[in-house]
Amino acid sequence: MRFEFCHEFDAPLDALELAVMSPDLATRLAQHWDKIESVKTVSHDLGVDTFERVWRFQARAPLRLLDGYELTREMMAWHEHASYRRRDHTGQWRIEPCQPRARWKDYFQATGRYQLDPLEDGRSRRTVTGQLSIRLKVVGKVLARVALAEVRKAYDAEADALRALCSLV
Repeated sequence: MRFEFCHEFDAPLDALELAVMSPDLATRLAQHWDKIESVKTVSHDLGVDTFERVWRFQARAPLRLLDGYELTREMMAWHEHASYRRRDHTGQWRIEPCQPRARWKDYFQATGRYQLDPLEDGRSRRTVTGQLSIRLKVVGKVLARVALAEVRKAYDAEADALRALCSLV
């Protein structure tokens, strides 16, 4: 399932870029997204032209759709790996289960691209595109739609957190 989300910001591109690279973004994101118990920074590496980070997400509770399934706390945790290039204001991201040997990682895939663009009026826009796939026979398509709705909430929450950080920059 392909998707694209765009958010506009009342901040110039350089301020938005600084907010994206801020070590405080993970904490602020957790404050803006009610389904998440925590977002922890695993790594945060700022190079000359690139930025790389890994966040660990812990969900609060399983989706109601999954009631009746035995889900451990670790099954509701994942890593988001992101890299960003300042030169062209683009990045890549991917989601992976926290447990590297987890068998469900064969059934789930989420990857995408992150783009920051200046707008003519001095504001900026962030466009996130991606591909989400859940390969389960009976409930895969339903879970993918539910997951996509949560991905949308995540990027909306991140936009709110970025707006708050842009106002501090």
